Amino acid sequence: MKNLSNRIVTINRTPIFFGINCLSSIDRFIGSLNPCGIFILVDENTRTHCLPLLLEHAPLLAHARVMEVVGGEGVKTLENAEKLWSILMAEGAGRYSLLVNLGGGVISDLGGFVAAGYQRGINYINIPTSLMGMADAAIGGKTAVNLSGIKNQVGFFHAAKAVFIFLRFLDTLPKEHLRSGLAEIVKSTIISNPVLWRRLQNYPVSRLLSQPPESAFWQKLILSAVTFKNKVVVKDYRETKFRKVLNFGHTIGHALEGYAQRVGGMPLLHGDAVAAGMISAAYLSHLKTGLAEQEMKSISRYLREGYGTIAVDSSSQAILLELMMHDKKMSGGRLQFTLMSKPGFPVVNVPCDEKEVLKSIEYQCCT
Repeated sequence: MKNLSNRIVTINRTPIFFGINCLSSIDRFIGSLNPCGIFILVDENTRTHCLPLLLEHAPLLAHARVMEVVGGEGVKTLENAEKLWSILMAEGAGRYSLLVNLGGGVISDLGGFVAAGYQRGINYINIPTSLMGMADAAIGGKTAVNLSGIKNQVGFFHAAKAVFIFLRFLDTLPKEHLRSGLAEIVKSTIISNPVLWRRLQNYPVSRLLSQPPESAFWQKLILSAVTFKNKVVVKDYRETKFRKVLNFGHTIGHALEGYAQRVGGMPLLHGDAVAAGMISAAYLSHLKTGLAEQEMKSISRYLREGYGTIAVDSSSQAILLELMMHDKKMSGGRLQFTLMSKPGFPVVNVPCDEKEVLKSIEYQCCT
């Protein structure tokens, strides 16, 4: 496939480098920032599997101070942000220091939040190592931590100075994390690219996972998702309206994540939760915005085959509704959803009542 390592877009002055050779540009780019101190944020997995590969391509980072946190969504707290701020302060980080976030969506969220808050904002670069990070979390300048079990309740808009999407990092991922990230790509494809969505339906999740992430179709899918998110962010950086299209499947998905953590004490992978949320959103789209029944069934079938379903009993409904009531898309005391009239035509700010939402969750559970 054609080399896709060149810069493809700029968001709020954020260049994004994509492809198998993109890290060849990183030393030159960091040098252009002339940082006064460089720090790298990793978790235990990216320190072991990704940092050595990064340092091969970026000798300038060899003497950077490495800060390590545990992996997983649970690290995204104000307490952990404070610990990282304290390390930065103790190490003499200043207003012109640089933070390099090497990890998946959690590291992008937490590292961006830390960069945004330290001395009113320092420069940072995202180098996503997960498919979730590459397709979504590392792009667009949203940073956040969780609060009281509610996902991404405290955060800033603070754009990265650059994003480097190096596909070889995907070779380090377990299959379940590739599958999780693929859910965000499926979401992007459904709401933005009907032609690619029709083609994707010939590639079940299991078939895609059997192919190397550097393969031509994988690259096409990832680049399509990156390009679409770039387009959305350029148009509506602070999510006043249009950027909400990216929330398809996320209101219920985030509630399912929070429920799994609160009640079961077991984290649910973001992509698995979003896949379930998209099945519910497809049902609501059929009910509220005219999505054809056949389209609803096609979306549901593809996602059920790839991700299964998440069992939700009647005793869990009140907790899920409570979690959704904390959603940032609430307005006037009513839940609002991103739905669609047909693939490629998302509709934002659609109000739904509790009965409709619970019916959509029941539909998700059906096999």
